[in-house]
Amino acid sequence: MLVLSATLIVTLVALLLAERDMRSVIGDQQYALLSSAAAQVDAQLTAREVLLASLADSLPLDAGIDPAVMQAYVARHAAARKEFLNLHLFTRDGTLLHMEGDHAQATRALNPRSRAFLENALAGGKPVISPPYKSVETGLPSIMLLQPVHDAQGRTVMLLGGSIDLTNSAFLEQIAAQKPGKTGFMFIMTREGILLHHPNHQRLLEHINARPGYNRATDMALRGFEGWTEAVNKDGSEGIYSYKHLESTDWIIGARFPVDEAFAPMIQMRQHAMLAAAVFAAIAGIMAWLAIQTLFKPIGRLHRNIGEIRSGAADIGVLQRQRSDEIGELSAAFYELIAEREAAQKAIRGSESLISNILERAPDAFVSCDNTGIVTKWNAAAERTFGWTREEAIGRDIAELIVPPDQRDAHRTGMTYFALGGKGRMVNARVRVNAVHKDGHAIPVELSIGALRHDGAYHATAFLHDITEQVAHEQQIAASEKRLRTVADSMPALIAYIGRDLRYRFTNDHFRVLLGLDPRSMLDKPVNEVLGADFAGSLLQLSEAALRGQRVHYEREGVYRGVKRQMMGDLVPDIGADGKVSGFYMMALDITERKNAELQQAASEKRLKLLTDNLPVLIAYLDRERKFQFLNATFQHWFGTDPQTLIGRHLAEGIGADQYRTAEPHLEQAYRGQAATYELQTRIGDRMHTLETTFLPELSADGEVLGIYSLTHDTTRMKEIEERLKQLARIDSLTGIANRLMFEEILHAAVLRVRRTRKPLALAYLDIDYFKEINDTLGHGAGDQVLKEFAARLTASVRASDTVARLAGDEFVIVFELVANAEEAARLAAKIVDAMHAPFTLNGAPRHVTTSIGVAVHEGDDETPAELVARADSALYAAKRNGRDGYAISD
Repeated sequence: MLVLSATLIVTLVALLLAERDMRSVIGDQQYALLSSAAAQVDAQLTAREVLLASLADSLPLDAGIDPAVMQAYVARHAAARKEFLNLHLFTRDGTLLHMEGDHAQATRALNPRSRAFLENALAGGKPVISPPYKSVETGLPSIMLLQPVHDAQGRTVMLLGGSIDLTNSAFLEQIAAQKPGKTGFMFIMTREGILLHHPNHQRLLEHINARPGYNRATDMALRGFEGWTEAVNKDGSEGIYSYKHLESTDWIIGARFPVDEAFAPMIQMRQHAMLAAAVFAAIAGIMAWLAIQTLFKPIGRLHRNIGEIRSGAADIGVLQRQRSDEIGELSAAFYELIAEREAAQKAIRGSESLISNILERAPDAFVSCDNTGIVTKWNAAAERTFGWTREEAIGRDIAELIVPPDQRDAHRTGMTYFALGGKGRMVNARVRVNAVHKDGHAIPVELSIGALRHDGAYHATAFLHDITEQVAHEQQIAASEKRLRTVADSMPALIAYIGRDLRYRFTNDHFRVLLGLDPRSMLDKPVNEVLGADFAGSLLQLSEAALRGQRVHYEREGVYRGVKRQMMGDLVPDIGADGKVSGFYMMALDITERKNAELQQAASEKRLKLLTDNLPVLIAYLDRERKFQFLNATFQHWFGTDPQTLIGRHLAEGIGADQYRTAEPHLEQAYRGQAATYELQTRIGDRMHTLETTFLPELSADGEVLGIYSLTHDTTRMKEIEERLKQLARIDSLTGIANRLMFEEILHAAVLRVRRTRKPLALAYLDIDYFKEINDTLGHGAGDQVLKEFAARLTASVRASDTVARLAGDEFVIVFELVANAEEAARLAAKIVDAMHAPFTLNGAPRHVTTSIGVAVHEGDDETPAELVARADSALYAAKRNGRDGYAISD
């Protein structure tokens, strides 16, 4: 019976353990399947959002006014139309258009809730996925993807929406096909519990808890749970539930796999295994009973001898029987075992004493607890570290002595888990935690926990090393590294440290700004992998020179990802105390804009002075008393001031009283925790310079300002270039007259003056008749000559107060201000037509060139400049229809 019972129990336990592992495997497989399905849904939603965004970018702005425009636009994008049940357009005036079949039309009036949602989405100006709803047009459960449509100024003027049918959507059908097992299913709901996909379509748009009852798994998912669990549904059926939150929206995808189907093979296997084990155990038990009856007679005599030794009726000498069989050997073994046991007990007592003395004198705190957390050992180092004496600590819960109050619940949960199997997240690991001293202050310790099984229960042993001083040093190092990182990331230059193996060990944030590279992803990667073999090969000689201990300065042109850049940099070798080079520092500046500006302005301008080995930025760090704690060498280069002489001195002493008064209000802003930037004019050498200074506060963890970083850039050259480029951007490079930008500015100002003074202006829109024929027959060079001569005659034919501008190609405009009436505008137009009748000289031969003019008069009404230009353009086409070489006045 013992063999039978033991076999059945072992078999049952083994099967239960196997079932437990199989449950975990099945649950993990179901969650992996669900994660794959969630990724598919995310990908499908993202693809539709991208498609809708591309439609919104090119949507005509008048589509919200004319359904025919929207219909024509959608017809040109038939592939996009197939991806959505309907397309909708919601404008700022509240109009909602939608595609019904192949026709666009205005929908019926929206309910207040829908209108409020659309208006909020329009005001937000960002892509939105709507809550699920029942479509007014189709009556189907649907969702809508909304994408903002922007005008030329970047303002949100409309919303383009694409609706998706939740009952017949292609990508949701893919999800349904991936159901677990034969009777399992997948479903999708929002974080509020509204069903978006379910095998029972009648439950769509219904809350998942609409039916009476409670499902623990559903409640967990709505509170943020991800993973798999076992739970009972509202019908009392057990199942494996898996949940995954989508990344692209607030949806939750779930799956249910009935336990009866999932574990059916294991249940059948359990029945067969128990039956086979019972038969085998019964046969083995009968045979063992017969053999034991024969073998146990000598054992019985040995048992009586042992009993006599225990009662004192005999000594261990009775075990020394002169038998040559196994019983004789067993008796002799008992004799030796008992003798060795007595010797071992004596040795163990000595060993326990030695171990106890070692633990008592250990430099780190040693604590031992039983599986309930009650302290059983507390050495002298623990007394010194935590303030509790051995008498106070032993017998008390360790959580009440040294565990912080906010972590005690987690500690007790961990001890409960530890008591079951001597395992835990912190067992056999070295971790940093905070402990509590008797007086209440926190002590950072390094904790090492071991598990010891004794008397059938697990005991926890722990060494706790006080790392207060180590943490303080680490914090100081971290603050220093943060300060250096802030300086490096604030510099407009590529800064890196490269090891002897030509791998990046440090990179600053300017790699992201200049090259689009993530600085963290570059670490420990070789240069040729990050920048490409060709680009890295061009720098190989420079790198080898730096690794030989030479300081390298270079200025070169390079191409990275198809972009040509002018770079200037320095490689500074990192030479150790033993004279060996372990790597080099690299600092490189992008001087492309400076080079291009020099070429555009004039060849006669001197090239900018090459950067030296010092960054051309004044960098300083001020403490709370506004005293210098750090300055870079640029102070020496610019002002001839040794930076070391300013350390510990007040800012006013370093920059002078006048400049300090200018900087003081911005400095006050920085000491209040806000970055501040200002400009000032100062003399460096023999000329005035414009300097831009930025104050960046260094904040502690609690938001207190510890100090200020000061970064000063010389923006003199940039200011000069900006002014020059502003002038060049307003003049037509071919004719030398105003271009479209200047024309729009002048026309806008002129219209405002007309509205204020009520004195009309006229706008002439003209082009050169048959100009394309001139280009096609005589070439573009001749066409350029005509354009220049045409512009010169226009300028000579207008008044000093008028403005002549070239818009594009052969299109010109003239702004006539202070025009009395349309008759005066007509006379001015006729004068220009006559001015073109004199022959043009092209390639040494005369050529007859004429012009057509459209004139529109603005008399101070609400007409916009764009509308005035459109009217003049229409009049130009009227002049062309009348036979060209003339003018037409707009009504």
